[in-house]
Amino acid sequence: MSVRSGIVSLAIFGSRVAGLAREVVFAALFGAGAVADAYQVAFRVPNLLRDLFAEGALSSAFVPTFTAELKQAGVHRAHVVADLAATALVLVTGVITTLALVFTDAIVSAMARGFAGDAAKLKLAVSLTRTMLPILVLVSLAAVWMGMLNAQRRFVLPQLAPALFNVVSVVVGLALVVVGPPAERAILYWSVGTTVAAAAQAGVQLVALVRMGYRPRMRISGLLRDAAVRRIVSLMAPGVIGIAAVNLNIFVNTGFAAELGNGPVAQISYAFRLFFLPLGVFGVAIATITTTAVSEEAAKGDRAALAERTREGAAANWMLVSASATFLFVLADPIVRLCFRWGATSSADAAAIATVLRAYLLGLVPYALVKLYAPAFFAVDRARIPMVASLAGVAVNLGFNALTHRDLGAPGIALGTTLGAFANLLVLRLAFARAVAPLSVPGWTRRFAILALANLILGVAAWVAAWAATHAVHLGPWAVRGFDAMAVLGAILVGLPAYVALLARSGYPGADRLAALPARLRRRGSTR
Repeated sequence: MSVRSGIVSLAIFGSRVAGLAREVVFAALFGAGAVADAYQVAFRVPNLLRDLFAEGALSSAFVPTFTAELKQAGVHRAHVVADLAATALVLVTGVITTLALVFTDAIVSAMARGFAGDAAKLKLAVSLTRTMLPILVLVSLAAVWMGMLNAQRRFVLPQLAPALFNVVSVVVGLALVVVGPPAERAILYWSVGTTVAAAAQAGVQLVALVRMGYRPRMRISGLLRDAAVRRIVSLMAPGVIGIAAVNLNIFVNTGFAAELGNGPVAQISYAFRLFFLPLGVFGVAIATITTTAVSEEAAKGDRAALAERTREGAAANWMLVSASATFLFVLADPIVRLCFRWGATSSADAAAIATVLRAYLLGLVPYALVKLYAPAFFAVDRARIPMVASLAGVAVNLGFNALTHRDLGAPGIALGTTLGAFANLLVLRLAFARAVAPLSVPGWTRRFAILALANLILGVAAWVAAWAATHAVHLGPWAVRGFDAMAVLGAILVGLPAYVALLARSGYPGADRLAALPARLRRRGSTR
């Protein structure tokens, strides 16, 4: 793991911790009942559209194109391409937002299956959705500006920008704690704060670009004729189809959860927040840097170097993400209690969230590897393969959940997501050598055995800590929180150094740099 990856990971960690704090405040205010379910469904509507037209498909298509223009035609031409892309997104997402405002009732009712006939819950979700739909336009612009920063190797600020979104939300939540309005009014204020937070997230990235010399403009002339824009559209089209399939998956899964009564929609959302913490800190950080690196190698036509960058990213992913999955899986109960057992969230809610989290964590490594492998296909203009992989994952996910959601409940829905991630990864991995470059890994059996042993040691240390915390549950809520905190801290202080030391001594790729990273960061900080 390089210093750059470490710094980006720290930036993402700060952002994800702020996001977790946002969820903690939300859970304390609204628990895991009807109001929380209504908000989660409402927030999911602009989120689905954002993934479809902004961050997901756009990032994979825009970064390679912007990078190529930057290297081959210069800064001015690259800025023109960015302006054209931003203009197109504003026009498209503006029309979609308008249509969604008109048909909000039908969209929310379809997603939540009418909340099994709960008219008040459905009405609240519709109102909250209309409040938050403008987020789509804001995050579309933010996605373009994030791609510009990443392509110019400015990785830290784009990963810190979501922290501002979360900080604004936390401030709104704390104000609601002080004022104490009724739950339905409070959730409306929270939704307004969410929209304001999205504007802040976009704005901070634009400020950084302006300081770098960029001056944003709406450009209509040449929009449909520009070669770079056509390339972005051609790359985005398969990506949009793939992401549309994933969003259909989320759409249907939300309906499955909504059929299960009050609580499952919120439980899944809270569990996914904890699941996404290591995915963002390590998986997204490594994928972000790897995406820029493979885009540069693709622009030079060096497929061998592209494959090597991908191998390095995959080794780092296995090392960091597998440890995160082991740690969170074993310590799910104390971690969930620390994060969510506050205010309106009960002990039963916390236990249910922990069970859902474990089902998600089984798919953490494949989920992270999908984010790593997919951009390589976009970099070499083979975007259809990630689309097929996404469709395969969705088919597995939906098929499993359609058959099992009533019997397995919310944990089964999360398990379906895990199985879908495995299917997605399998397609990408099998197609990589044919479509991109050979990706053989010398000595992979020894590497996997070392990794398994290191995770076993980490898991045992975490289990001992979790056992101690579990046997303190009769001591009262504050004593339990103290034991939970000590269990998590103890597992970190004992298990993680042993994990890193074993990998470093066994010669696992990048483990020596990971072991030396804290000292290198301290020296770098002292130098600055």
